Amino acid sequence: MLSAVQQLEGESLGAICYGLGPFDGSLAEAQQRFLQTLGTDIASNIDGRVILAGVSLGTLIAELAEKRIEAQWLVPDYCVGLLPAANHSADFTVGTGTAGLASLDTDSCGKIVVEGTVPYLEQLALLTEAKRVLTANGELLLIGEYLDDDSRIERSELANLSSLRQLSKRLGFRILEERDCSEAGLASVRALEQKADEMQTQILSDTEVDVAALELAGAELRFIATEFEESRRSLKVFKFRKEQDSLGEYSNVEFADIGSFSSAELKRLFEESFHTEFDQEQWRWKYEFGNGRCVVARSEPGGNIVSHYGGAPREILYFGQPNIAIQVCDVMVLPEIRRHYGKRSLFFNTAATFLEREIGNTVRQLLGFGFPNQKAMKIALRLGLYEKTDDFIELVYSVPEKPSSALQVELANLEDQQQSDAIDGLWQQMATAFGDAIIGIRDSSYLKYRYFQHPFYHRGLYHPYLVRDEAGHPSALFVLKAHGDELLLMDLISPAVDIKPMLGEIVAFCCKQWQGRALKIWITRAWQEAVQLPDCVVNDLGIEIPCNSWNRGPDAETLYGAWWLTAGDMDFM
Repeated sequence: MLSAVQQLEGESLGAICYGLGPFDGSLAEAQQRFLQTLGTDIASNIDGRVILAGVSLGTLIAELAEKRIEAQWLVPDYCVGLLPAANHSADFTVGTGTAGLASLDTDSCGKIVVEGTVPYLEQLALLTEAKRVLTANGELLLIGEYLDDDSRIERSELANLSSLRQLSKRLGFRILEERDCSEAGLASVRALEQKADEMQTQILSDTEVDVAALELAGAELRFIATEFEESRRSLKVFKFRKEQDSLGEYSNVEFADIGSFSSAELKRLFEESFHTEFDQEQWRWKYEFGNGRCVVARSEPGGNIVSHYGGAPREILYFGQPNIAIQVCDVMVLPEIRRHYGKRSLFFNTAATFLEREIGNTVRQLLGFGFPNQKAMKIALRLGLYEKTDDFIELVYSVPEKPSSALQVELANLEDQQQSDAIDGLWQQMATAFGDAIIGIRDSSYLKYRYFQHPFYHRGLYHPYLVRDEAGHPSALFVLKAHGDELLLMDLISPAVDIKPMLGEIVAFCCKQWQGRALKIWITRAWQEAVQLPDCVVNDLGIEIPCNSWNRGPDAETLYGAWWLTAGDMDFM
């Protein structure tokens, strides 16, 4: 939209950026004022080469050259076609942000300027690369939009301001200046809206913009303006200085995400953390097939992974509405560096980075949950990372003296479309009872992934059964797994009103078909009454169910006692 308006007005600077008021003249004049102010910032306190990463920054190359400042210009590939070649004699390199910085030498730049809004999931990699490329005490300028108000549940690609401040400090940067340009941002959007309305006919006839693109751009501009007006969105200029000692003994640690390593690199960390063999197939099921997320820490750039904090996404019904949660899992720190758990520890910094990226009102996963042991829970509570929402308990059902079950039971096969359709119908009936609760979606698609595609199924550890009523219609699906001398009920999909009578029948079935073995279930304490049969034994598992309390999301009071969780909701069972 902006490029089209500039093209028709014949005054393009080759800049796709906000302007700086007053807006009584052209947008190009406002943009020029913004870039001149930025140029003054860039030219001050220079010690070494400058990297300008952003489509609008080429106008500053000549100005810096006059001051004998060496500068390199990186341009996003998707913006190259918007650059009017006549306005730019400087050479540029295609590729901005992380991709552009990754090609540069370590400790090679005195200042880096990144113009353009950086999505929240890309901040970690960008700041990590900037830290690598900058000289000691080098400066980083970020110009872009951020979320200033994350109080409502609404996803956004924008980075959260509070998270940026914390992440930058964690990665070795000190904020020298934080300049708010939100009023100029709103004025720029309004000015562009007005110009586009006035020139609509000319835009459609004289540029490559069509009606659909024009309407889409107009809707986006109105959305941006509304967010500026509500103080949800802000336009900021940040100036950071690289400072090595932010994490003390961990200052050289490098944080990264799921795409930065191969699973083989985690073998030692996993086995020394959990004292069990690393299962490559289970890892692939969770992180590759299940789109798992994580943050890792290396001892130094290119060094060994010494800390990992992961999560398995899960589609849920959040008080009757579809949403996404993530089960925190595979929380690991090498024993030899697990000396303390303060706010300068690797555990805390890896966990906080993950929570900021993955859980909260505005990111992909609204909620986090997990099954930490009591020691881990106490540490996370003390550090302000978690709050408690429930306890996980065990109910062991008594074995009947003369088991008798009228169940018509067969091994489930969800490759059978009729069975899949029937399970979807059972899930829909079950889900209606959880409008005031939180439950992971248990449709046929999820069950196929969770059980039938799991390596444990192929090793004969899961036993899924379909129950039919007297007329032969499917009435429930349940999954068993041997656990010690007993059978663990991993999942039960059934209309809620039938859960208790169905459990009684399953107890009898297990006793009869599994040589008298007792049945047990693990469940959140709030739902104990829903699954409690006469004479069953209730045991405390020593597991508390946490929620994220580090960044903005639903609070523990709202979530307390709401989760329906069983053993099937655990990644390692």
